[in-house]
Amino acid sequence: MSLRKSLRLPKEHGAWAMLYVPFVAGALVGESFSLRLILLFLAITFFFVARESLLAWWRARRLGKPSGGVGAAAATYLGLASLFGSPLILYYELYWLAAPALVGVALLAINAEQGVRRQDRTASGEFMAIGGLTLTAPAAYYAGSGSWDITALWLWALCAFYFASSVFYVKLRVYVLNPRKEQARRRMWRASACYHLFLLASLGALSTTGRLSLLAPVAFAPALVRTFWFLLKPAGQLSLKRIGVLEIVYSVVFLIFIALTFRPA
Repeated sequence: MSLRKSLRLPKEHGAWAMLYVPFVAGALVGESFSLRLILLFLAITFFFVARESLLAWWRARRLGKPSGGVGAAAATYLGLASLFGSPLILYYELYWLAAPALVGVALLAINAEQGVRRQDRTASGEFMAIGGLTLTAPAAYYAGSGSWDITALWLWALCAFYFASSVFYVKLRVYVLNPRKEQARRRMWRASACYHLFLLASLGALSTTGRLSLLAPVAFAPALVRTFWFLLKPAGQLSLKRIGVLEIVYSVVFLIFIALTFRPA
């Protein structure tokens, strides 16, 4: 058995990026590296790792099947998450961290039920997961700066909208390869086009009116260009490895320019 399987680590590479890229963005904007950020990093990591075992335990429980020890693994990881997370609230008095924590727990419960119904891989299920994973951005910003303000909400919204773009893009690419799902491909093409046009217009309006820095649209530029290019010239081949590498590059560009977006002039 591999180390990943024995530790019951999540296998979705994209989910790890959705967890840590917003965290690093929030930490950079918060402009403070301290023990609080280390504790938060460990807490969210163990909470995220617990998700895999918790979903497996919940699915087995709902279907009346033996859990195979996943419940103990989930309890262990959740215990470690609480161990590292509780000092942030009880000692450092970062009480607002309770808000993203409670939202994350609620979304995890909903995602677990969706998993039982095999709906966790639907677009709505993935968007809900993105909303939860990107809460690490405001949490890291708050832990670093000690301030819970509009910047925290902007970080969460921008990270969530950025990673939602990849859901539209990847699903459309998969549908293009399956000629039996022509209707689904057309619906996803329209949905992707509408979403990215809305995203482009919103970023343009927010930056030109001074609500956001002009660097914000630059952060989204690679993802927007990638999607609009594919909408106009859909490729017939799908290399998951190549897509994965490019998504990492796009995420690094996003991370750099989002951090610069909120730096004082």
